Amino acid sequence: MNLLFSCVGKRGYIADYFRPHLKKGERIIGTSNSKWTPGFEHCDTNYILPDIVSPDYIPKVMEVCERERITGILSFFDPDVVTLSKYFDEFIAMGITPIVPRHEIAEICFDKYLTYQFFSENNFLTAKTFLNIEDAFKSLTSGSLKYPLYVKPRRGYGSSLTFKARNQLELNAFYHYTPDMIIQEELTGEPFDFDILNDLNGNVISVVPWKKFKSRLGETEQAQTFKHQDVIDFGVKLGNKLGHIGPLDADLYLKDGKISVLEINLRFGGGYPVSHLAGAEFPAKIIAMLRGEEVKTDIGNFQHGIIMMKDFLVIGGNEHEYFSNKFMNLC
Repeated sequence: MNLLFSCVGKRGYIADYFRPHLKKGERIIGTSNSKWTPGFEHCDTNYILPDIVSPDYIPKVMEVCERERITGILSFFDPDVVTLSKYFDEFIAMGITPIVPRHEIAEICFDKYLTYQFFSENNFLTAKTFLNIEDAFKSLTSGSLKYPLYVKPRRGYGSSLTFKARNQLELNAFYHYTPDMIIQEELTGEPFDFDILNDLNGNVISVVPWKKFKSRLGETEQAQTFKHQDVIDFGVKLGNKLGHIGPLDADLYLKDGKISVLEINLRFGGGYPVSHLAGAEFPAKIIAMLRGEEVKTDIGNFQHGIIMMKDFLVIGGNEHEYFSNKFMNLC
């Protein structure tokens, strides 16, 4: 078994979580569009590929899959999840299992307005979301919406270009800052996240809630797990309704016993390490699924109160020596 970690970025620690469950000779292959990729340090073989928007990107991914006899693919970058999902059936035909969602599910979660529609249509509480500023102004005038509001790209990721508008002047400026922005109501209550793992049939097998204490540019740096049955049940309901394959990270709020969900990322999120420390073992479960083994439902089987903090790990050295034999360039 060889695994492809597409757009591995700074998620090399995830490779470390998978490695104990691999057999002798099984490898992890990393890809990126830049040699300046810290995650390469944790992979066995690495490739520089064209940008994901390039028409050469998918052919090069498939070339790597054939060359390295890839068994399963995971991605760590939201736009890449969407791109790979378009070729789900092609990967299956190659004998490769994509641990990414089907394309229609990937689009729902990457397009924030489609996310809002999905939540609304399936009776999940969520933030009111507007595609055009005129509708937002009407709701503000009627009193059904109030400041502050969040303005962000419809198909953005992380916290990039996310602005908090406290008045009409700011709302107008942020909305017109770049094309295709949306406007969202501010959710209130206690913020939390959860990691969910679905099996290859889209059924939930694990849910781990945690509270985020610090994040930087959308990257979770401090977190702690907690057990709350209503939250876990909500995760099961959401994961089964979505029917994705593999890991999921979601941003939610709890207020007066009611849960609202804001966004979903269909990948290992930056907070997964706290779930892993609490015993979630998503990598072991994923490898078992790829081996064709039965993976039983493991909902609620994690430790309460486990904390996680991220430290800086400095890597590098002489440029020529460090980058020598670190990767193969297919651009």
